[in-house]
Amino acid sequence: MAPSFVIIRWSGMGDVVMALPAVRLLKENFPGCRTTFLTDLPFAPLVELSGLVDRVIPLDRRGFETPGRRLSGVRSLFAALAALSAAKPDVAFDLQGFGETAVLARVSGAPVRVGRIKNSGLRKRIYNRAITADWEQDHRALYFSRVIAKSLGLAEPVAPEPPVLPSRFPDRSGLSVAGLNLGASTENRRWSLAHFLDLGKKLEKEGLSVRVFCGPQEAHILPEVQAFCKDRGWDLVLSPSTVRMVRGIDECRVLVSNDTGPGHVAAALGVPVATIFSTGDPDNVRPLAPATAWFRDKEDINRIRVEPVFEACMRLVG
Repeated sequence: MAPSFVIIRWSGMGDVVMALPAVRLLKENFPGCRTTFLTDLPFAPLVELSGLVDRVIPLDRRGFETPGRRLSGVRSLFAALAALSAAKPDVAFDLQGFGETAVLARVSGAPVRVGRIKNSGLRKRIYNRAITADWEQDHRALYFSRVIAKSLGLAEPVAPEPPVLPSRFPDRSGLSVAGLNLGASTENRRWSLAHFLDLGKKLEKEGLSVRVFCGPQEAHILPEVQAFCKDRGWDLVLSPSTVRMVRGIDECRVLVSNDTGPGHVAAALGVPVATIFSTGDPDNVRPLAPATAWFRDKEDINRIRVEPVFEACMRLVG
């Protein structure tokens, strides 16, 4: 009988995307296996789009801390617990490494539970196969795949495999949209709005139409972004809907993004990506796009000038 696997990774859009090659590794080595992936509610559509997973379990984590959504959070937790138990997994891979995710791995009933123990007594009692892959050294996609391979005695990959999401545009030569993703997890990882707008104007002069992507953490600059987009006739995509975001990125000829999840979504779709880094390490988390460029200033992201980013975009557009 084919084995059943549970994969847990609930935070970080980019990390969820970079975990997809690890699921592909399972499918390739265990034909007919059943895969269940537990993730944060907004990221569930990404896992579903991959076509690699038999069941996705969405957990409304933010519901627990958002007034008016706590009941939704509680319901999603009980539904997740029931779904984990119903999966009857042989192995649970906790690719998150939190105390809460360790408990979920235990509740799944899997006889083999894989996770990072670090200095946690709780996790030491729950995991019976410790992760020894190097989180800091390897590219994140390679790290996740090595976790799977080492814990199951498979040959370890030596290079990261790029995540893949289905695209409507295998040939991008006819596309003319340049995407600008303003999102960032923290302020020091956000290239300034002025730089992005200047870049957009330069790209527009080259005959590209501009599409701006904004996430929930950009609420403080949203009025200015809306006004500027309206004035110049630029498309603005807000991201309460992950599916809409994916469709919007898929229509791009190139995406310029801070070091955050949509850059990895673009890479998985085959969109060329130029990434603006501050503290993030490109060797560890760069998008694995077919064509890429990256810029980094660890001390001040806004010292990265617009002109070289523009020139990189034009090279990526070809």
